[in-house]
Amino acid sequence: MKKTKRYELTFEDDTAIEVYGLSSAYIDYRLAWELNSFFTIQLEKMEEKMEVEDRKTKLLNSFFVYFFSDEENWTEYYLIRNKQENCYLVTGMQFVDYFLVIKENKTYSSEELLSSLRTINGIVAVFPIDEELDFIEHLS
Repeated sequence: MKKTKRYELTFEDDTAIEVYGLSSAYIDYRLAWELNSFFTIQLEKMEEKMEVEDRKTKLLNSFFVYFFSDEENWTEYYLIRNKQENCYLVTGMQFVDYFLVIKENKTYSSEELLSSLRTINGIVAVFPIDEELDFIEHLS
């Protein structure tokens, strides 16, 4: 009898994700407008909030998300405020007011994006964030 070989195929989600921390005194819709104007995109506030469980308190915290899908370049943009309703999305990064998450960025190099973000009205500082953040898995 002939033995059969079994092969297991596993697919990992290798979506390229870039995360930038933004410091800005602007309210979320004003910052979204500035980003829309600069990058010629259409970030819009999503109807449903992103819910993330706090590890310490086990409470669900809700955060507004602005989203735009650039179907031509297969790129997704997310803008999320770090502090909402007296809690932080990422507690170790209180110096970050917003997170800009870009999935599958094929338009800009990281250096180009950093320097461009720093020129936008209302953005005081930009930080590239290299560590994995738990909330990323909650973005569709």
